[in-house]
Amino acid sequence: VLLLVLDVRALAGHAILLPVDEGSAYPTSAPEITIRLLAPGDEAVVLELATYEGPGDPEGLLADPRTLLLVAFDATQPVGFVLAHVLPRRHGDPAKLFVYEVDVAESHRRRGIASALLARLGELARERGVRTGFVLTEPDNGPANALYREAGGATDAVVVQWEFTYADD
Repeated sequence: VLLLVLDVRALAGHAILLPVDEGSAYPTSAPEITIRLLAPGDEAVVLELATYEGPGDPEGLLADPRTLLLVAFDATQPVGFVLAHVLPRRHGDPAKLFVYEVDVAESHRRRGIASALLARLGELARERGVRTGFVLTEPDNGPANALYREAGGATDAVVVQWEFTYADD
């Protein structure tokens, strides 16, 4: 697993190639795409994005103010998202952003949607006073590594991931 560190200050000034938060359109190859931060009441969108491992907890996810779920829409159809969590810290900066998951529908890839999602996420992090973030990915995940590098991420270490099971079954 590769640990990439994103400094949200490095994302400042990067062009957002898509309309953001239902705002005015930016020049893009996909002008019909909009990006919106989900909030309580958007549980149906979260369920629509749940493609594996069950539905999760849409209500809890959207109720948590430290959870940032940005979704790219083609008209009303969700076609991509980034899910991140603001993690409070005991030392250093008060918080770090953990980019948990980024995905774009195969039909909508290579249009700058993931880059626009990460750029908007960087703006939200800065607005919340979060200065740095991180994401984990596999060393051989070329598209993800290219995306994070392009977004200003840097890596200098390979980490070992340990998983714990807390369920009784």
